[in-house]
Amino acid sequence: MYTIILTDLNTKSDLRAIVGAISNVLNIDKKEAVAKAKNLPFALAENLPEKEAKLMADMFSGMGAGIKVTPPLEEVPARQLRELKTELPKKGIHLGCLAFIMLCLIAFAVFASLKYEWIMEQFKPNPAKAEKLLRKGDMKEANKNIRKLLKEKPYDTDLLTLQGKYYIGAARKRMDKEKWKSYGEAGALPELDSAVAFFREAERLNPKDGSILRWISVAEQMRRTLPEAETAARRAVSIDPQDTDNWNQLGSVLVDMEQISQAEQAFYNALKINPNDAATLKNMAVLNLYYTKDAERAANYLFSFFNQKEAAEDMDSYLLRTDLTTAMIGDFNPPFEKLSPPPLPFDEYERRRSQIAANPELKNDPLLQEQLGLLYMSRNEMKAAENSFIKAIHMNANMESSRKMLAVIYMKESSYEKALKIMETATEKGSRDTFFWKNMGVLQKYYKINPAEASKAFNRYSTLGGDSYSNRIKREMGR
Repeated sequence: MYTIILTDLNTKSDLRAIVGAISNVLNIDKKEAVAKAKNLPFALAENLPEKEAKLMADMFSGMGAGIKVTPPLEEVPARQLRELKTELPKKGIHLGCLAFIMLCLIAFAVFASLKYEWIMEQFKPNPAKAEKLLRKGDMKEANKNIRKLLKEKPYDTDLLTLQGKYYIGAARKRMDKEKWKSYGEAGALPELDSAVAFFREAERLNPKDGSILRWISVAEQMRRTLPEAETAARRAVSIDPQDTDNWNQLGSVLVDMEQISQAEQAFYNALKINPNDAATLKNMAVLNLYYTKDAERAANYLFSFFNQKEAAEDMDSYLLRTDLTTAMIGDFNPPFEKLSPPPLPFDEYERRRSQIAANPELKNDPLLQEQLGLLYMSRNEMKAAENSFIKAIHMNANMESSRKMLAVIYMKESSYEKALKIMETATEKGSRDTFFWKNMGVLQKYYKINPAEASKAFNRYSTLGGDSYSNRIKREMGR
């Protein structure tokens, strides 16, 4: 570590810039900086790393100040380099160019004096930078940054918590890489053990910080030690009951413990604090969709979640939309078995298939291709059925029944993009089949989260007379 001492000033020194730099470095006003400059020598800074010491020495030397570095730096100070400038013209540098270079150096010196703290910050590790690195997934740099900070402040609870969060992130990365679906005692990760150790140390130093306890709960939940996770989460809530993150963590642990009604109450408590909290809305949607199996309630929470800006970057958004659509689509249609051709015994299926396959008109007759597709569907050979229906449509673009069967196949497979596209094409071709308009409305509302387009489709469905699900559609339109 180095000490920077301001030793002397002379007639060539840029006093205004030097006073400004002293003011910034020592965090004093200009008057105090002037008084300091009149009582030389004095230490500008102590215990500086080499890079920062070089930067400060060069900055003050560039302004014409006498600088002493203890212990001496290996590189030649900027002042000594400046004293060599009288020899430069002999080597061919034009005096005008030299003057321009000197002006640039002076301008930089003034800028550096005014922005000293900002420049120093770019070299120093800091918690905000470490948090940003963690969010970006740059685990190596984040860890390096945090460790440097902890060397200077080993008992800082924020830094200890940050180190624990690093290990949480490292564990998640490893789980994702190794595709671990569960990670109980048999698959315990050392990263999680390290995370808990840092969080517990932070808790020891500051037992009244609810956020530390919440992170302990997160780590224990990942280790599948759920009783410890619940205890930590409840303590976090008792310390800070107005923090929605604490309630969400408690609810998440209770879901894992299959205490669904208690988990729901925890999420309700979070919503009382902030009805628009994105994490809580998502948790309520998940709970109702997957645990209480109430798709309509799940939809209400999910729509509210998708209105929050956080939803745009949420990795689960697509899965939630797809699963919600799958849960809802049965409310508007008979079972897929009734929409598909009835199953055939293998002998009967093979007799009919061979008959069609032997027909010389098969390659040109869309009705034969459609019949072949229906036979494949009767045996649940969906890929072969899909190919036959597509061939039928290529032969005759108005094969509405083939499009309907394709839509059934795609909805059965939860391939909703394909289903929506095939149904939109059918309606563009002038189809009046309410099956297309009804299910377009369902997909627009629940899969695309586009209520305006859903209303258009439902209105057209009603105009065409609806079907046996008209009352259900009316109720849907009124929501």
